[in-house]
Amino acid sequence: MTHRTRTALAAALALAVLPFAASAADLPKARKLIDAHIKAVGGAKALARVDEGTLKATMEIVEAGMKGDMVVYTRGGDMTMSLTFPNYGETRMGTIAGTTWSIDPQNGPRILEGKERQQFTQQSDRNYAARDESLIVKAETTALSDSEGRPCYRVEIEWKTGDKTADCYGVDEHFLLSTESTASTPMGEIKQVTHLYDYKPMGGIKSPYKAKNKLAGMTQLITMQSFDSAKLADSTFEMPPSIAALLKKQAEATPAASSSN
Repeated sequence: MTHRTRTALAAALALAVLPFAASAADLPKARKLIDAHIKAVGGAKALARVDEGTLKATMEIVEAGMKGDMVVYTRGGDMTMSLTFPNYGETRMGTIAGTTWSIDPQNGPRILEGKERQQFTQQSDRNYAARDESLIVKAETTALSDSEGRPCYRVEIEWKTGDKTADCYGVDEHFLLSTESTASTPMGEIKQVTHLYDYKPMGGIKSPYKAKNKLAGMTQLITMQSFDSAKLADSTFEMPPSIAALLKKQAEATPAASSSN
């Protein structure tokens, strides 16, 4: 390779990466990107509306060769979900009347507190989904990046809860294409990246019908199947007996704890 050829190649490579080296002044404002996403999914009013209904989906854990069925029920501020894998059993989680809980074959029944509770309830919080400014300390567009080959603008967010996340909003279609966060689990905090695909109408807004979640060396593939807006029976949101027993135990222990102080 001649010196002239090397120089030409270096110049071509420099031009190729130039868009990814844009200065902060050249990047769209974070709020503009967030608002463009909200408009793309149906608008602020549609996003704020709380829908009642049943969502059905599948989840596949690629490395383990496992595929299960997921059902999510929502009504107002209440939400319950179940995830069933053959040869493993059923995992149930929910928030009912302000109590967030989990029941799974490995850990049994638990009442979630702290970060675990916060992160689970965020899944159904439309203010969180809209990146409401009242919840945020700072949001800044930091780079032109990509989500599995799809060009997007990276927005780093510092939340009032102390959490830090990073979104990536599509350059062309404006949808949220991926988000990075730290998940709180019984095994500790684990970094995760979720890539979102195939936005379609569902429950009054456009939602991603496919998601790829990567955490702890595992890949979860979630595929939405259907959403039914039929009204749900009150029994859908009854507290599971094992969780009710834990709540009763907590209530009985509270007077004893306070009297010993």
